[in-house]
Amino acid sequence: MPVRLTTWLSCWGPPLLWMALIFCGSSIPGQEADTMTRTASGVDEPVQVQRIKDVVHVVEYGLLTVLLIRSFRKGADAASAGHAVKSAVIATMYGISDEAHQLFVPLRNANIGDVLRNAVGAAVGMGIVMGIEWAKRRRTHRGRASRGFDLP
Repeated sequence: MPVRLTTWLSCWGPPLLWMALIFCGSSIPGQEADTMTRTASGVDEPVQVQRIKDVVHVVEYGLLTVLLIRSFRKGADAASAGHAVKSAVIATMYGISDEAHQLFVPLRNANIGDVLRNAVGAAVGMGIVMGIEWAKRRRTHRGRASRGFDLP
């Protein structure tokens, strides 16, 4: 493979693959999805199954946001707030399209609550990355100060 293609794939492959996995998961008919959740978790109560699915929404869109930030960063020293916001918006929009997709899946429906959970997940992913970047900058500034360098 040409270097440019391998670079592009290493950069954009992970979020695109994750989006494909989200799409595949959303393509599973409702009853079958519930059965899979029950089997994987060992939980049988419908309310508990729903809570697990709620958490999964937050986690999957948080991870998508982190992967998108990584892609937009493209080897820069740090992720910018712009990368983070753009990634969270894209993840949220993908979450909206995923809910629309579920309108065409047997025994599934679009749910505004799921859209909100997707957006919360995107915000959490953005917050985690920006928190890590803030901590790295803070540590770097402290290191310079202890070596006698002037801080801006």
